[in-house]
Amino acid sequence: MLWDLLWFALAFAVAFLVYLTGAAVIRNFARAEPPEEPEPAELADVDYRYQCVVCGAQAVVYAAPEGEVPEAPRHCREPMRLIAPTSD
Repeated sequence: MLWDLLWFALAFAVAFLVYLTGAAVIRNFARAEPPEEPEPAELADVDYRYQCVVCGAQAVVYAAPEGEVPEAPRHCREPMRLIAPTSD
C-alpha cells in the first residue's frame, strides 16, 4: 500500500514537472518579438514568375531588395524555376 502511494506521488510529481516545462516553453514563445519589417524604400518593384518543376504551380514575386534577383521559392520541396523575368 505504501509503495503504491509513493509511485502515485512520483508519477504526479513527474507529470507536474512536464507541465511546468511545457508552460515555460509556450510562455517564451509568447514573449518573442517578431522580426522587423524591411523598410519599403529598400524594396524595388519587380515581376518575377516562378513555376514548380514537380506540379506546375506558379508564384509571382512583386517586390525584392533593390538590385537583387530574389532566391527562387520552394514548392513540393524543390526550388521553383524562373519562367518569365520581365524587364522594362
